[in-house]
Amino acid sequence: MKRRNAVYVITRRHWCIGIVLLGLAACGDDSDGVTPVDPDQPSISGTWNAVLPAGRLTLELREGPPGVVTGSYSMPVNIGFAVSGPIGSGDHRHPDVLLRWSARLPEASGVDLVSECTIEGTAGANGIWITGQIVCTEAEAVLESQRGPVTVIIGGINAPITLSRLRIS
Repeated sequence: MKRRNAVYVITRRHWCIGIVLLGLAACGDDSDGVTPVDPDQPSISGTWNAVLPAGRLTLELREGPPGVVTGSYSMPVNIGFAVSGPIGSGDHRHPDVLLRWSARLPEASGVDLVSECTIEGTAGANGIWITGQIVCTEAEAVLESQRGPVTVIIGGINAPITLSRLRIS
């Protein structure tokens, strides 16, 4: 009888330990790995500029809840004009900033010339600077112009970047 009670006690202990472990697992972190947005974080809405090897990058950013950034960009290409368009996706979880867009130049050699760009950086507490890394894949094509064929390059950037804000909205 004593042996039977010992087996019962051991079995019951394992069962209790299992229930405790299951309860601890259920109380674990249920986040999706994304840092939540602080409702008091400074906004990065406004006009931002940076100097690139080929010219100037301008970003018009609008931040809405919860940390979603939209807007537009304008960046130069090597034949003296700017390519512009919408920011494809943006995220700001202060101080971290991530922006993505596609620079397109239609009808280059019969197809769209596309450069994918990303800025991953950190916004300063004063709201005036974003520092980080810009990466734009290189896209090259030949365009027909009035003066003959012109080689166009968009992107080919992988460098540190500092953006400064012109105005705070």
